[in-house]
Amino acid sequence: MGRQKLQTYRAKRDFSKTTEPSGGSEGGSSRFVVHKHSATADHYDLRLELDGVLKSWAVPKGPSLNPADKRFAVATEDHPIEYIDFEGVIPEGEYGGGPMIVWDTGEWAPMGDAVKDIAKGSFKFRLAGQKLKGGWMLTRLKPKPEDNGKVGWLLFKEHDTAMDIAIDVLVARPESVKSGRRIEDLVAVPPQRQKITKPAPGKAGGAVKAPMPATIELQLASAADKPPRHDNRTPWLHEIKFDGYRTMAFIERGVVRLITRGGLDWTRRYGDLPKAFAALDCREAVVDGEIVVLDEHGISRFGKLQDALSEGAGNKLVFYAFDLLHLDGWDLQQVPLLKRKALLAQLLGGHVTARSALQYSDHVEGDGEGIYGLASNRGLEGIVSKRADGLHVGGRSSSWLKVKALKTGDYVIAGYSESAANGGIGALAMAEWVGDDLIYRGKVGTGFDATNMAHLVDRLERLRITDKLDGAPKEILAVRPTLKARIQYATITTDGMLRHAVFKGLREAELSTPVTTQRKRIVSDADLAGIWVTNPTRRLFGKSGPTKLDIAIYYAAVGDYMLPHLFNRPVSLFRCPSGKPHDCFFQRHPFTGMPATLKSFETKNSEGELKSFLTVEDAKGYLALAQFGIVEFHAWGTHERHLDKPDRIIFDLDPGEGVAWREVVNAAVHLRAGLEAMGLVPFVKTSGGKGLHIVVPINPKLNWKQAHQASSGIASKLAATGPDTFVTIMGAENRKRRIFIDYFRNARSATAVAAYSLRARPHLPASTPVDWRDLESIDSPEDLNYSTLPGLLTTTGDPWADINESARDLPA
Repeated sequence: MGRQKLQTYRAKRDFSKTTEPSGGSEGGSSRFVVHKHSATADHYDLRLELDGVLKSWAVPKGPSLNPADKRFAVATEDHPIEYIDFEGVIPEGEYGGGPMIVWDTGEWAPMGDAVKDIAKGSFKFRLAGQKLKGGWMLTRLKPKPEDNGKVGWLLFKEHDTAMDIAIDVLVARPESVKSGRRIEDLVAVPPQRQKITKPAPGKAGGAVKAPMPATIELQLASAADKPPRHDNRTPWLHEIKFDGYRTMAFIERGVVRLITRGGLDWTRRYGDLPKAFAALDCREAVVDGEIVVLDEHGISRFGKLQDALSEGAGNKLVFYAFDLLHLDGWDLQQVPLLKRKALLAQLLGGHVTARSALQYSDHVEGDGEGIYGLASNRGLEGIVSKRADGLHVGGRSSSWLKVKALKTGDYVIAGYSESAANGGIGALAMAEWVGDDLIYRGKVGTGFDATNMAHLVDRLERLRITDKLDGAPKEILAVRPTLKARIQYATITTDGMLRHAVFKGLREAELSTPVTTQRKRIVSDADLAGIWVTNPTRRLFGKSGPTKLDIAIYYAAVGDYMLPHLFNRPVSLFRCPSGKPHDCFFQRHPFTGMPATLKSFETKNSEGELKSFLTVEDAKGYLALAQFGIVEFHAWGTHERHLDKPDRIIFDLDPGEGVAWREVVNAAVHLRAGLEAMGLVPFVKTSGGKGLHIVVPINPKLNWKQAHQASSGIASKLAATGPDTFVTIMGAENRKRRIFIDYFRNARSATAVAAYSLRARPHLPASTPVDWRDLESIDSPEDLNYSTLPGLLTTTGDPWADINESARDLPA
């Protein structure tokens, strides 16, 4: 079947000339690839493995992590499975001639029936690549006569934690994930016989015959708040502003002088740079530019430049040339800038490679907003806008404008003003904590995405409080300061206000403390590829709830972190097969049709009856449970090999009515100190609800009765340190305005929700292990959920990785 689908692909190619695969593999996995391809024009090809071939779409502008960017895509012929690893140069004259790199690759999963959804023209899927992750959608456009039979689609990112409205991933990550090379590195070096056009300065309008000048006054840029407006009467070009030393290079019969802005001759200090200029094909020239040192992301950093110069590391220096003022007896100062840059590009033509010390500073003509936004998002210093028709003017002038890039910071949302015309929110009131005080920092009224405005309004309405924020305008409706926003701004005024602020999105819960001990991989690519669920789009807990597939993908994503805390422990499963809360139930014992990879064993229950219990022993059994509507995992505090002697005890901090989250956090930190004073090593995790679980690893020496008695005594001792805060007696009446220290889970066959387990509640919060240093920075534990947690774990790791090595003897 796959061979028939490849007829169009094969008909277009001569496999005696191209190294592209002809095909033959039947596939069988669920991989994807995004190729970057430089043929008649640069574009990206999205290819998804499906039914023995790679379904392919050409995306001219490439994928974007910003859901607002709807990228046009064209359905192309199916490609063979082997094409997923293809990287190389397709010969000129062949179909698609030009270099191609594996820009991204990984696993993909449909959010429905892929074949039917593609046929319908509305296709949702998830990617788990190195650069592209989360939910995506392809929607087919209505055909037009001018399409000439090509099927047009729109590709765009869905709103989830993998979206990013600040970073252009195509610019930030241009390299191949297979080889690390950029696409320009694959371009064959032009044969030596190919003649490079030599610049002809005398033909440029405005050029004047003149001897080589000893000095030329630098043209300097004036400061501006934003890029200038472009039109036919005032054309502009825009360059990246470098963070280095402005330098003018004087080349005269092979002798090079590199002169700083202050007039100092730093030729010797600049290491090998003079050799790069001496190699240029000219008799004499004056080149203006900037000397920089680039970081690992290709961004100029002034600190790195100073370090390189102080260490004498001249081989790290790069000269970005952006102007040519004299060439071979011709003064070019009265030649329009755009023509001067064209001559400069010709002069540098045969001497610039991706790794050479001499680089051409390219530009964008016309509107500068795009490159300005790029500079801001990538953390660059800014841009320089220059009149494209401008002549060289010594000193500071208005024909060159420097525009500093916007800065970015996280600020607390302390309130908002209402605006029905704007979708619900007129502006957000931003603030920041200074000590224990919340200080107003100004309003933000732009940057809102209409698609998520309703969600933001709903969240803020539920956070309304009657208190007013000092310094905020009267129309601001105050909210509890639990949400943070990522704000982009130009400057901060002398009185601390944000200037030209733009809302860039909510800043959700963050786990920032890295873990040195990393988990080994347990869930393999083969395990991921084998995930299968019926009714994958069935939503749980309401129309806006997560899908059955969302849960399967979550547990696959956190499996490497969760399974070490689950393996070979007796478990109880909380199943919600219909997705309706009233149909959920606990599954403690083996059940009909359960996965063959899920194990069971027999032991006596708390009443002394012989019963079979479930246990997870490998990744396959764990992942197979997604098919059975498993939402929660609950585990015993012991291991199968020592069932009657627990190795973990738990203190569940359950807040009563009127106890705020911050009070629960403070209480947990207080109890931690008490447990450590007893020689124990406590670990903490969110419960997935309003409380916290303090888990203490112990050496398995005491039996269940002894451990339960010991945990009861410890709980009572801890509660006595704060009788107005803690209580150890059950009952809602006993814990009003207090926190119940629940130690009753430390009994045989009692369970507690497992680390990283989801909870069967709206938005599926997770019971999340956190580093104690991170605990106090969490404002909303519900933000640690099925959507956010997998991404957070990739940057921090498992804070419970060393829990077993921290076991101590429990005082009897």
